[in-house]
Amino acid sequence: MSGEEEGPTGEDGAGQCPVRAAIDHLCQELNLDVSSAAEALRDFTALRGTYSLEGDTVHWLACALYVACRKSIIPTVGSGLMEGNCVSLTTILRSAKLSLIQFFSKMKKWMDMSNISCEFRERVERLERNFEVSTVIFKKFTPIFLDIFKNPYEEQPKIQRSRKQRRVPCSVKDLFNFCWTLFVYTKGNFSMIGDDLVNSYHLLLCCLDLIFANALLCPYKKDLLNQSFKGLPEDFQISDFRTSEGPPCIIATLCELHDGLLVEAKGIKEHYFKPYIY
Repeated sequence: MSGEEEGPTGEDGAGQCPVRAAIDHLCQELNLDVSSAAEALRDFTALRGTYSLEGDTVHWLACALYVACRKSIIPTVGSGLMEGNCVSLTTILRSAKLSLIQFFSKMKKWMDMSNISCEFRERVERLERNFEVSTVIFKKFTPIFLDIFKNPYEEQPKIQRSRKQRRVPCSVKDLFNFCWTLFVYTKGNFSMIGDDLVNSYHLLLCCLDLIFANALLCPYKKDLLNQSFKGLPEDFQISDFRTSEGPPCIIATLCELHDGLLVEAKGIKEHYFKPYIY
């Protein structure tokens, strides 16, 4: 090991430059603080001196940076402390050109090789379970969305607009993206739901229920909603259709059509979703 301590980073001159250049590039893209960058490089150098890190060096550096960023503590205005340095995992993966699946694979090996606390391991494992749940839920989301709304990926006829004409405030694709984003943010707010497939599925139904209720209030609702959806009001096709005083709830319909548990879904809506949204 003593022969590997020639350079300031613990590597010989031949190996130092590419690693230093790679981490400098990542740190510039991430706007990373000096202490987190130094800790990441130190940890990477220590592991590289003991183990053979196969594959792209940048991917291993991403693991080191993720650990360093999560271990960072930042003082707040109220004399408190905030864990982490506000550099998100998404940003790290994008800069390192590393997929989330690849990251979990590398991160498991990184934790096995390094002295990572059990608490940190549990956080990474929970994050992976959350990702796996979201992957399954997204596969369910698309067909349910298409049952309620029109297809967001069908090409709409191009309309020649004059400068005075205004863009339609919201398209079906906007609804699709917003509904999924709403689900992800809401799920992330509840740790007891995030890695639970059944609760997450019912939370998705709550999000779709809310989006449907608001779409029904739009003056161009017939451009958004699937005319064959069984949850539409009976008089929806009438030209002067108006919604009732209260927002409609399609939770029961969605549970019937898409294998949900009505009691569970209503519980999630009343005790988690509504307090969070309203």
